[in-house]
Amino acid sequence: MCETCSTKDSFYPVSVVIPTLGGESLSQTIEQLNSGTLVPSEILICIPEEDACRVDNLLFPNVMVVKTPCRGQVAQRALGFQEAKAPLVLQLDDDVLVRESCLQNMVGHMVGLVDVAVGPKLYDIETQLHHSFLAPTTSLRWYERFLFWVINGPDGYKPGQISGAGINMGVPEKPDDWVDLGWLPGGCLLHQRENLILFDYYPFKGKAYAEDLFHSVLLRKKGVRLLRCGSAVCDVDSASGRAMDPVTFFKMYVRSAKAMKRFLIEIDGSILRLYLFLILNLVRLVARKMIA
Repeated sequence: MCETCSTKDSFYPVSVVIPTLGGESLSQTIEQLNSGTLVPSEILICIPEEDACRVDNLLFPNVMVVKTPCRGQVAQRALGFQEAKAPLVLQLDDDVLVRESCLQNMVGHMVGLVDVAVGPKLYDIETQLHHSFLAPTTSLRWYERFLFWVINGPDGYKPGQISGAGINMGVPEKPDDWVDLGWLPGGCLLHQRENLILFDYYPFKGKAYAEDLFHSVLLRKKGVRLLRCGSAVCDVDSASGRAMDPVTFFKMYVRSAKAMKRFLIEIDGSILRLYLFLILNLVRLVARKMIA
């Protein structure tokens, strides 16, 4: 824990940037931030001009609304980054809930380091299970081993790295702290302001599938090391994905595949491995749902 950080009785120089459309979860996200052991000096709510009326009720002393002429998570966030004043900047999704000491522990993890970005552990808010994309599970082990071979060849599963198929491999719950990761989830990520990506790098309109991979590659090209702080914890809501009807799920899967194909160009990956993964992963998801 960062002993030099302030308590909840005062503000600490951290800017929080939240791109949003003004959904119902936003207010709770802000309340969680302001109830922590370290309260940020400013929370920038980045919302399209036409939707700004949805956040008129956010009466928090450290909240400022940034009305954006654009629409899109990455574009809105970039404009918020440009407005951020503090030396440390936290990007946060509007439905991610930081636990009480999360921000303080992330700041403490960064003390004395340069050119780093720090992410927390993520847990499912409903099941309280560790949440990480494409990490080995206790079910379908043989199938998952084969899947990791398909996407990454003989190296197989490499925690926190991006495979030759452009697929991000998750980080397990233990050990707590990880360094030199290939990617970090974009839902909660602490930056040093001088390393911020200040432009809209996402190539598509609509929901920004895999934007955290595009972002992670850009950060690493700038020489930024990606770290996970295991003592910092956030809760994420995965219930909407679990309850998704088949048609909606298929549309989401196709859009995600389109984004992954575009990302593959950035890393000069294998399109054949990606296509095989998309087929095999669909089988895996259906099988896990049937087992559950």
